[in-house]
Amino acid sequence: MKLYALKCDQGYLRRTESGCQTVKLDKATVVDESGLQEMETFAEAASEAGFTNIYLVELVITEGNTVKMI
Repeated sequence: MKLYALKCDQGYLRRTESGCQTVKLDKATVVDESGLQEMETFAEAASEAGFTNIYLVELVITEGNTVKMI
């Protein structure tokens, strides 16, 4: 499975009510392919907010071995 997030010099980006902020990956705004257009708009807003060197990263999710049976 492929997912996508925005990253910049300051870290991963998360969309907030007031604009955006930098966060660790586990809190970043993440979309699948259907949300790529939305990410372009988000990147423009982040650039206007002063974030630099913004780029889209591909996150590849793989299913591994069972860690624990529940």
